[in-house]
Amino acid sequence: MQLSFVIIDDTELDHFIARKMLRNANRKFRVKTFIDASQALEHIIAGSIDDDAKIIMIFVDIYMPLMDGFEFIEEFEKLDKAIQDKYYIVALTSSRDIFDINRVNSYRSFKAVIAKPMTADELSSLINKATIDYGIQL
Repeated sequence: MQLSFVIIDDTELDHFIARKMLRNANRKFRVKTFIDASQALEHIIAGSIDDDAKIIMIFVDIYMPLMDGFEFIEEFEKLDKAIQDKYYIVALTSSRDIFDINRVNSYRSFKAVIAKPMTADELSSLINKATIDYGIQL
């Protein structure tokens, strides 16, 4: 498996939508979901997300209780560069506030920001960009 996915969002509905969109992309991607961003971070640190994947795309909601997407990315950016390089992180938000968008863009680890709900075209574009950036074939 060259590409796998992680969904970090505090609602099961958003997990369901993301999984359905990935299934509809006509590929058999591995997908892990987390309600709590700190649990996802623990799995990243432990190396237990997906050892076989060359790249792991993470969709993280920027506003969640407990640990939000901004707190997640701040902790993620403290990790060893070799760990960071395996991940392609996309911020998900229902916010249209320019402050939020600018804040997302201030972090080097966020590769994109997508408004909820994500469209099939946006997902396809992200997959294409990530595979080109990482030099992998699906």
